[in-house]
Amino acid sequence: MQQLRCDKSYNLDEARKRRGKPRIKRPDPRTTAYELCIRVPEDCQVYLDGKIKYTKRVYVLNRRELQDAERAFEDEKNAELVRAKDAYEMKMEAAGKSTPSFPLNDKGYCTASLTEYAERYIEVRSHGSVSAETIKNERGFMRYIRPTIGDKPFFEVTPDDIESCLIAIPRLSRQWAEEKQKAREENRKTAKWAQEKKSLVKPLKEPKIAGSSTQAKVLKFLRELYNYGLDKEHTPRNPAHARFLSRVFKSNKPLIDPLMTDEAARFLEAVEKLVLTWFKVSLLALFCTGMRPEEMQALRAGSFAFGDAPSVIITSVVPHGGIKIVDYPKTDAGRRTIPIDTLFADTAKQWIAMKSEMIEDMGLIPSMRMALMSNGVTPYAYNTWRKQWVEFIDENGFSGIRPYALRHTYATQNLANGENIKTVSVLMGHESPSYTLDLYAGYVPNTALGIGQRYISYIRSAGAGAGLA
Repeated sequence: MQQLRCDKSYNLDEARKRRGKPRIKRPDPRTTAYELCIRVPEDCQVYLDGKIKYTKRVYVLNRRELQDAERAFEDEKNAELVRAKDAYEMKMEAAGKSTPSFPLNDKGYCTASLTEYAERYIEVRSHGSVSAETIKNERGFMRYIRPTIGDKPFFEVTPDDIESCLIAIPRLSRQWAEEKQKAREENRKTAKWAQEKKSLVKPLKEPKIAGSSTQAKVLKFLRELYNYGLDKEHTPRNPAHARFLSRVFKSNKPLIDPLMTDEAARFLEAVEKLVLTWFKVSLLALFCTGMRPEEMQALRAGSFAFGDAPSVIITSVVPHGGIKIVDYPKTDAGRRTIPIDTLFADTAKQWIAMKSEMIEDMGLIPSMRMALMSNGVTPYAYNTWRKQWVEFIDENGFSGIRPYALRHTYATQNLANGENIKTVSVLMGHESPSYTLDLYAGYVPNTALGIGQRYISYIRSAGAGAGLA
């Protein structure tokens, strides 16, 4: 069991002096007042009725007396913890919930499965020391641990095993969400109002997919679990403390779910087969430029610069759920110009011409401020666009992908093709290349192989060109 230790002692006299307050009265005026503090680890709080910390005020003459006071305080509270643990286990045994004895190998390491050990850890914490909401979340984390690495012996789990578990979280979450969505869709079809109208009014909302936030929480849970195992000497190390896990699985990192190269080719082929409408233009805008959906909705005729090097200019967005185009609300990096290919440029030209005729038929005058993402004057709301999106991806075998997947596809495929990270960062509208690299580091090709020979060859060719050969 983990030993309780004092934090760094707090000098009360100095603190009161800084605040302009008088010294605390004491029997010996030569002594200095300190506050000792012991923080109780989470896994020990269950034995101490949820106690978080202990504090004690002492008066000492010198550093040696302070150290003696700290040791005495630690010994006192450690003895109290041992007594409380014994009493707790007797109580659990009387209630028929005695602590199971896990199988150990000859070194004393636990050979029970990770699932068994984790469930026991959650059970220990569920008796008063941790909130019910935390226990509920931890049981939810086990949904991802159990099918991936849950069968491995507790002490044999490696950082690579934990990485594979964390990588699988978005895939498992998507699979479960799609199954739930499908069941809900079937239930809707049997509803009385759906039978009366013989149609479903609008598609269900996109299911929430677990991403980086969940990955970071599961990693934190595994760290705490293995710290508990270390304290009990049931494992030789904490595999969840590997540095690369902390760097890769950050809580603020968005879900990255790009299409693979063959999937992207099939998606583009399906888009090209569509008849010319605002929806086809919207899909090409997302796929060929990596712009965000709210930026796509705000495209106007004047957003395009046609010429020898056609481009699209991003300066505005449509806030989610709205139909009004507003100035770009994010950082200045969001306002940018993105070079486009001839397919998107030609399609946009044709649609602008067609939309202009539609506006004239309404008795209005087309202008460069004409919104392109609708058949009317204002752009359609996101839900209207998404209804067609769901129909399109279902018909073409891409069920479940998010519109944002096209933005990630644009970034990852360009990086895999050797494009400069700074260039991609500017085109994506990111604040800095470091943010882009942090998101897509796994998609940047490793060019170290043969770099030495390429370097020397480059220097020699430069010298030959300067007449130095």
